[in-house]
Amino acid sequence: MSDLCVGLPDSKLPILYDSSEHVERNKGEILFEDVDPATHIFNIQEGSITLYRMGPSGQRQILGFLFSGDLFGISPGESYGVSAEACADTKLCRWERNKFDDFLVLFPAMGRQFRLIASKSLAQSLDLAFALGRLNAEQRLAAFFIHLNERQAEMGAGPNQVSLPMSRSDIADYLGLTIETVSRGITKLKKKGLINLIISDYIEFLDKEALKELAEGA
Repeated sequence: MSDLCVGLPDSKLPILYDSSEHVERNKGEILFEDVDPATHIFNIQEGSITLYRMGPSGQRQILGFLFSGDLFGISPGESYGVSAEACADTKLCRWERNKFDDFLVLFPAMGRQFRLIASKSLAQSLDLAFALGRLNAEQRLAAFFIHLNERQAEMGAGPNQVSLPMSRSDIADYLGLTIETVSRGITKLKKKGLINLIISDYIEFLDKEALKELAEGA
């Protein structure tokens, strides 16, 4: 939330917070579905969110993972257009869309910061999507881990670690791989001395530069 508040005078911060509601979701609980009216804007305080859509055949397609500090729920239409599920136990603030829009109009600097955050998020997503489209399975995993590391570092995580709150199945879905391929890829990265799997949902980078090179298609 701090990035957004750069554009808001300190004296007005209590107004922004007082106008929000606190929402909690346990891991696996739905926050909203794609057809729901887009009535609120959300900010993650703690935890993570999975964004996805359901295909015509009922298959779920993971579109991305959000973390502490991320704003979402922004939609040009009347509905959200995507579904959101708690990837871990998650705490959020939410604002009524109309009230949030009023803040952006009332404080132009905050509006500019909001657009900057949205543009940065889109650019990061596009960069990752472009990379994944031209990489093999092992390289996709490396790119995904580097992407998560950069996102989580922005939240204060260590420079050589990655938390994986999402399941292997969700990682496979997001990367366009099978669960077996994801597991084999992690094993290969471990054998190459690039990562160490501390526990099932926590990875340590042993050779970050080599991992970056692999993520870039080397």
